[in-house]
Amino acid sequence: MHAIISNNQEHYQFQYINKIDSVSHLVTGNNPAIKRGLIDGLNYGLHVPDNADAVLKNRQELLLHFNLPGAAVVIPEQTHSCNIAIVTPENANHIFNDTDALITNQKNIIIGVLSADCVPILLVDPVKHVIAAIHAGWRGTVAEIGAKTLFKMNQIFGSQAQDVIACIGPSISQKNYEVGNDVARQFRAGSQKKVDEHKTCIDLWKENQDQLMDAGVLKKNIEIAGLCTFTETDKFYSARRESINTGRMGSFIALN
Repeated sequence: MHAIISNNQEHYQFQYINKIDSVSHLVTGNNPAIKRGLIDGLNYGLHVPDNADAVLKNRQELLLHFNLPGAAVVIPEQTHSCNIAIVTPENANHIFNDTDALITNQKNIIIGVLSADCVPILLVDPVKHVIAAIHAGWRGTVAEIGAKTLFKMNQIFGSQAQDVIACIGPSISQKNYEVGNDVARQFRAGSQKKVDEHKTCIDLWKENQDQLMDAGVLKKNIEIAGLCTFTETDKFYSARRESINTGRMGSFIALN
């Protein structure tokens, strides 16, 4: 993953997706120097205490970043569920409540998820021309939302896991994600690093990578950003660092 400057803002892109001509994507940075709403920077979340007009302006600017002036921007109402929706031209204006992953095979639709420590995952099937955006918090990760999204891509569109490119975006790193035993016991041993009798650090990047590989994605087709939202204070929002009322970054993807 590398930083880019788009419309005088600093954002990020995955190297693997940039190799696919039929897809455009953007992972937003917080850009704290920009003052628009009640939260410094570019917040894309309407569920936090910010000025709604500022948030909607940020979302509308995505059309410029993608150079898709007439596109629909679809962001679900995330609830740490394992619910997955298929986006079509007919339902692109629908509010996808209680949904944490979106899939589409249609052009002129930008799909995305929001995060501020949780794991955003973008999937691309360059053979069947299908894309997905996934929000995997610890609950979604435990529920294997990434693998379930792959299964639905196969079920609905015939995508084969070995063709899929999977990109795991900026999120909290293992050394900064300390949880109690009640949460830790739900993860694989290989994703855990014991701190003491009561605390464990969880590697959400590895956990999601291993689940995707178990579902058939090739390791060589998985890119992990390796950027920690908790420590990169000048690049990303972090709910653990700043409270749940902080802003939200977006991970967006569209078919060209």
